[in-house]
Amino acid sequence: MNEASLRLRILYFALWMALAPGCIAGVVTGRVERPPSQPATAPQINRYRGPETAAPKTSMPNCSCEPQKFAVVYLTGDSLPPVLPVATHPSMAQKDMMFQPSVLAVTVGSSVEFPNFDPYFHNVFSYSKTKKFDLGRYAIGKSKSIVFDKPGIVKIFCEIHNSMRAYLHVLETPYFTVSDDQGVFTISDIKQGDYTLHVWQENQSDLEQTITVVGDTTQVAVR
Repeated sequence: MNEASLRLRILYFALWMALAPGCIAGVVTGRVERPPSQPATAPQINRYRGPETAAPKTSMPNCSCEPQKFAVVYLTGDSLPPVLPVATHPSMAQKDMMFQPSVLAVTVGSSVEFPNFDPYFHNVFSYSKTKKFDLGRYAIGKSKSIVFDKPGIVKIFCEIHNSMRAYLHVLETPYFTVSDDQGVFTISDIKQGDYTLHVWQENQSDLEQTITVVGDTTQVAVR
């Protein structure tokens, strides 16, 4: 077999693999159409202790946290690709008296950074069964990280500012995203097949529906 014939066979094989069932990557896009729940409220409690953690002279209102506006959308199925820690280093910052983002999703085994960008001390802790931790208090410019090695939902707070709250979802699927504040979402590079689409929103029942991804774009409306 000459070199030209070999190259042609390799080209045909690559084309066949690209068009073979299960090899075409699809996209699922849509919108969560139910309205978000009412915002959670918490009494203002100043938990600062000691001069090194003194609060600013101006009053500090409850945070403007609105995690209820964002939905975690993910797919499960019988033939998922291997689930690996996210390649990037995700971050949930403490900024403007809020966790930003207030809803974050990662895969099992991922490490998440919690930097403090506010000009006063913050704290990050959770009593969740998925991951119980307390990173302590630290000042502006400091950051701490933690590895999330078990699937589930982690509800996160600041011990100093008790109105601050956020959610971190640790997932066992490579197909997931967090919607924007209008409920719009897109999940890309999905192997074609049958899946269950899951939707989580704060203080609302979880939603599920069966979808089939056959390549190109699958439109989904979640109610």
